[in-house]
Amino acid sequence: MDMNWKYLDNQFLVETEDNYKKTVKLSNYHDAVLNVAKVSQPLLVAIYNRYHPLHQTLVTEYNAWKNAGGSQEGQTLNVQQQLDLAVGKLNGWDARVQIVFAKGTPNYLSIFPNGRKPFTKGSIDNRINAFDTLALALTPHVALASVKTEVAATYVILDGARDTQEGAKGTTKTGSGLVEAARVAAMKMQYRNLGFCMDNFSEQPMYIESLFDVATLRDKQQTEFTGMLDPLENEAVFVRTLLADDELKLKSNGNAKIRFYLATTAGGTDSDFIEVNENETRIITISEFNITDYGTHRHLTAINQSNAEETQYIVEIM
Repeated sequence: MDMNWKYLDNQFLVETEDNYKKTVKLSNYHDAVLNVAKVSQPLLVAIYNRYHPLHQTLVTEYNAWKNAGGSQEGQTLNVQQQLDLAVGKLNGWDARVQIVFAKGTPNYLSIFPNGRKPFTKGSIDNRINAFDTLALALTPHVALASVKTEVAATYVILDGARDTQEGAKGTTKTGSGLVEAARVAAMKMQYRNLGFCMDNFSEQPMYIESLFDVATLRDKQQTEFTGMLDPLENEAVFVRTLLADDELKLKSNGNAKIRFYLATTAGGTDSDFIEVNENETRIITISEFNITDYGTHRHLTAINQSNAEETQYIVEIM
């Protein structure tokens, strides 16, 4: 079987398929580095100018997609909460029905032919529709008019919550199509940019590599980092492109506090710090470093705050 020549495979597209977060990380880095490099390398001005709008579109669509997904999650929770409340009302309704029709009689069975099962088992839509069916079954019985009114009102609430949820799902589906188009456009342009750089900087392969986030592009990156810190020692832990909602587990495994920074240079401190106390473990989000450019703030720094005690740091990218 003939195989594609590997250089014809766009690894930017291949490695970001079904992974929008990875796409944004690659784009943040490439866009930020081009923006800096074009100042001293005029050849990159045109490359940056053609890439930057694609990057902006990708970030915009990714954020919109994430927000829509959050809306969907919230609406899903709302439907489940409303269902739980509705099911909780069944005992009261059942008791009031039994005042009029004894349990097991034909009239009672016409109202609850399958007991509680339709309300607690099956798909969400079937469970919601069970309340509409119950309201219809109560309609002929004047003595149960007040019960019927409550059941019908409950169905309206459930049906409305479900409609809102389905609308949120539609937004997420549409959004994913838009962010997918943005992903493809940006990753195709990075592939083109790589070709341009290979043509113009063929004698500087390491310079070419510096323009792309190769570490993120590759699979199976290291996620756990450890090291010993002497008193007041500053150490560069890792360099990695991260996003605001990525999480780190930070631990000081000793009798000293450690301050962590996400900086623009190895060992740098140009961000807010996260302090971990002696023998403490904290889980934090990258947003807590209070940075704005996730393409350049890529260097995690650990600094021992004690002037007498050594300690060990343990860092995990979650």
